[in-house]
Amino acid sequence: MSKTQDKRRKNKIDHAEFLWEEAQMKAAAMQQMLDIAVGEFETHQSELDPEIVAKIQEQIAIRKEDIKTYLMSEKDKFLERVRVDVDKTQ
Repeated sequence: MSKTQDKRRKNKIDHAEFLWEEAQMKAAAMQQMLDIAVGEFETHQSELDPEIVAKIQEQIAIRKEDIKTYLMSEKDKFLERVRVDVDKTQ
């Protein structure tokens, strides 16, 4: 492989890693915001109607799953970016 091709390959991998790190940071920020909201909810949970508490708990579970789904989706994209680049070199 030529030096130019090596450099392009390295740049693509570096970019894929950058995007993966950004996705992880975004997921961490979403999780942190959710944790803060859950903390507030738990503090005032006793003041709320049981029906509302159940709906909020359901939404919390949905949001946690959304974060997990987002992160796994971004991980798959990262692996595909890296795999495609590595496959081209072989």
